[in-house]
Amino acid sequence: MPLPVLQAAVPGGIELLIVLVIALFSLLLPLGVAVLVYRDATRRGSRHALAWAVGAFLGSIVVWILYYVVRDEVGTRSV
Repeated sequence: MPLPVLQAAVPGGIELLIVLVIALFSLLLPLGVAVLVYRDATRRGSRHALAWAVGAFLGSIVVWILYYVVRDEVGTRSV
């Protein structure tokens, strides 16, 4: 009786493409929001614009919502 053939595969085709798209999306979305938060904070005259941007990139949705709620109090200069 022949032995069964064991199959082992490495993701290569569509699976790898899906993983790469998800990884790219999970980096580009926070980066884009961080850039928008930084530009908005600098336009409003915030001294902590870089800290808001880093927090928006690393902290994700919680910091995005927090910045949106307090952004009127962030800077002293009006638009």
